[in-house]
Amino acid sequence: MRRTIVISDIHGYYETFLALLNQIQYNAIHDRLVLLGDYVDGGPSSLKVVQHVKALANLNGVKVIGGNHDDMFLNWLDNQDYILSPYTTARNGGTQTIRSFCPWYIDEDDDEKARVFIKRNYASEIHFLRNLKFFLEDEHHIYVHAGINPQIRHWRQTSTKDFRWIRGVFHAYDGILPISKKIVFGHEVTARLHGEKMFHPWFGKQMIGIDGGIKFGYQLNALIISDALDYTYASLKSVD
Repeated sequence: MRRTIVISDIHGYYETFLALLNQIQYNAIHDRLVLLGDYVDGGPSSLKVVQHVKALANLNGVKVIGGNHDDMFLNWLDNQDYILSPYTTARNGGTQTIRSFCPWYIDEDDDEKARVFIKRNYASEIHFLRNLKFFLEDEHHIYVHAGINPQIRHWRQTSTKDFRWIRGVFHAYDGILPISKKIVFGHEVTARLHGEKMFHPWFGKQMIGIDGGIKFGYQLNALIISDALDYTYASLKSVD
């Protein structure tokens, strides 16, 4: 039986990502793998994660999309305005990302030198991040980093910002979405969706949240969907 494995919010935890794939005995020939973005920021190895995801994306059974933290890194790289707060704050985790590309990076005084270095030496990785899709879809599911706008008639008209940033209006929606598919998303640590300190996947009426909060010291989740639409999951705390 072929499985669909969905993982989101890896956040630079390269060794944990590999260990989780090994734990669930991921088989690149038989399994489908869907990755929902936020490959950078927080853990020590964002560059390795990006490079590995980029390599995986060349396989037939692997699909990947981007997340808001991937956008934040690109915004910093392009010296654009901050979306919420400076990229290198501890909560955003940008310093760890920059150091994974530039081990000599110390602080914001090195920003411009680091931007030039990354663009010159990692053009392929940056091109990959810039061209990540905003959502994926199969017969039974919509896969997205943050969610869709439930207040508009056609979900595909959700703005590109909302696909990667939306929170409250999506999570709090208690009606019936005008689609027959379940939405699998990351972005929001599942403890906030459970309403208590639990970090396994959260199952709503038509939504499944899977961000286990590894960026904040909790766990990385893998949602496993069988062809019969049975849902199981595996989790792993950081081994990085």
